[in-house]
Order: sequence, then C-alpha cells, then structure tokens
Amino acid sequence: MYQEHRLQLIRSYLSSHKSISLEEICEAFNVSKDTARRDLVKLEERGEIIRVKGGATLPSVNRNVIDYKERQATAGKERIAQSAALLIQDDYDLLMDASSTGALMAKFMAGKQVHVITNSIDIVDLLGEHTDIPTFLLPGKFNRKNRNLLGPRTIETLNDYKVDQLFLGACGISPEGITSPDEDEAFLKKKMISCARQVILLADHTKFEKAFLHKVCDIADIDVIVTDQYPDEAVREKIKENQIDLIVTEDEENRGERNEEN
Repeated sequence: MYQEHRLQLIRSYLSSHKSISLEEICEAFNVSKDTARRDLVKLEERGEIIRVKGGATLPSVNRNVIDYKERQATAGKERIAQSAALLIQDDYDLLMDASSTGALMAKFMAGKQVHVITNSIDIVDLLGEHTDIPTFLLPGKFNRKNRNLLGPRTIETLNDYKVDQLFLGACGISPEGITSPDEDEAFLKKKMISCARQVILLADHTKFEKAFLHKVCDIADIDVIVTDQYPDEAVREKIKENQIDLIVTEDEENRGERNEEN
C-alpha cells in the first residue's frame, strides 16, 4: 500500500475516533513503527494532526493559533534544510548529528554523490527512503527521547573520521556561543566539530532566544549558519566579527516586512 493511501485511511479513522496509536497503525496496515511514525510526521507537516506520545490526535478548534505557529516552524525548518542541502558537493563525506532540521535534509539530498555518517536513527531511515546515499550509523547507547546514539563509544568511534562537512543542530545560540541542556549531547557535538573541515549550523529563529547550561563551542567555531530569520543584533555582530557565512531563508511575509522597513 502506498503511503498516500495509508494517510487517507488514517485521516478517515481519526475523523470518527479522534485519536490513533502507533500500534493501531501497525496492526491496521501491517507496517513497522518507523513507517507508522513517518506517516504521522507527514500528516503533522500538513497541519492535519497533532502528534502525541505514542500516536496522534485531531487538532481541536481552540488550537488553531498553536497549529499555525507549528506549521510555520516546520516550514522554516524545511527552508533551512533545503538551503543546507545546496551546500553539499559531490564526493563529500558528511557528518550529520541528530536534529529535526537535519532529518528534513534527506528529502533534498537525492542524487548527491556523498557518504553520510550520523548518530541519528531518523536520518538513517529517511536517507534510506529518499536516497541511495551510503550511510554509516555510529554506535553507542540509544537515547529514546532524541532517537539517537551517544556516549563514550560514539565519541571514540569519531576518532576514526575526518569529514568535509558537519551539519550540526543547535539547542541554544547566544553571543557567548552554542549551548545544550544535555551534557552528553554537548560533548558529542563538540567532538563532531573537531572531526569536520567545515561546520554548518542549522538553527531556526527560536534557537537564538535560548541559552543552556552546557557549552558546545564558541560562535567562532562555526563556519556557516543557516536559519529562517535574522538573529538579534548582538548575535549578528558576533557572526560578522568572526566572518561566518550567514544564510537566511526568510518566508515571503517576513521578507516583505524587511523590504518595507528598508
């Protein structure tokens, strides 16, 4: 059964039952949990459902504003992913850490003649679905929340690699640097940076409003930042001071507002 057909049936089920679990999708269509999860991700991207732990529900009327913001956030990440994919050159070796924006890059990487190393289960899965790119999954302890692998074994294995580009997700960005709320994630990102000739940071605009306990690196350690809106002045000054390439993929509405201001 094609995915689009399953999506229609899932929508039909939700119209009468209001919610559906991953297990129900697996049983109804004889698919794996990963396939069921991808179906729900696709429906969420379209704004037709709200994903919850273990399944999905229909959006209620009083969530219209929230859903609109969520769709905006997803659209921003897709623009970032598409722009980031354009930076990839054939015969490059890539390292991609676990981030939702990095996973979105998979749909824009078809035809790329590259190798990918990652600690993300989702990136491996999506690259296998959308591309023929040879992909290597780093070993380590599975983190169920972030669907990635990390820990001492992951860091040790990275000693064997030197890659052309690292596509790095960000939790928090401030003039003081890149930060993460998780110590293990911060150490892993730091190690990944040391393995790459070029570091490309993927960050939607909300990441510029946050700072966390564990420092990953200074802004000076980043070569390119791809985002969906211009950061505040303090961060822009740091970017300019360190000669970092800033790629901003604004939507038409924000671009129009900026043109009117100018």
